[in-house]
Amino acid sequence: GSEVSQESLLLHGPFARKPKRIRTAFSPSQLLRLERAFEKNHYVVGAERKQLASSLSLSETQVVKVWFQNRRTKYKRQKLEEEGPDSDQKKKGSHHINRWRLATKQSSGEDIDVTSND
Repeated sequence: GSEVSQESLLLHGPFARKPKRIRTAFSPSQLLRLERAFEKNHYVVGAERKQLASSLSLSETQVVKVWFQNRRTKYKRQKLEEEGPDSDQKKKGSHHINRWRLATKQSSGEDIDVTSND
């Protein structure tokens, strides 16, 4: 009578994933407006976010959480590529050294010997 198939458990069990959200396809005019908004400000919040989403007939989640987040990531990646491969390697560890200098109150003029075990 009340047997549940394995397939049904996988699809509807307590740990079943929600179905994937369908990818939003932005129209060329929406993309143009979004890019212009991004040029002015990389973060859009509050009333400005509501107004932008409404004017584009999109949800705030689609506009801000997804599009702006992805666009900021693209912007950062483009900035790194513009700086070239040499500075990319230097950049990777430099924030750690700068944080160390702040934490230990070291001046930036001192060279740090990262090879010694002292």
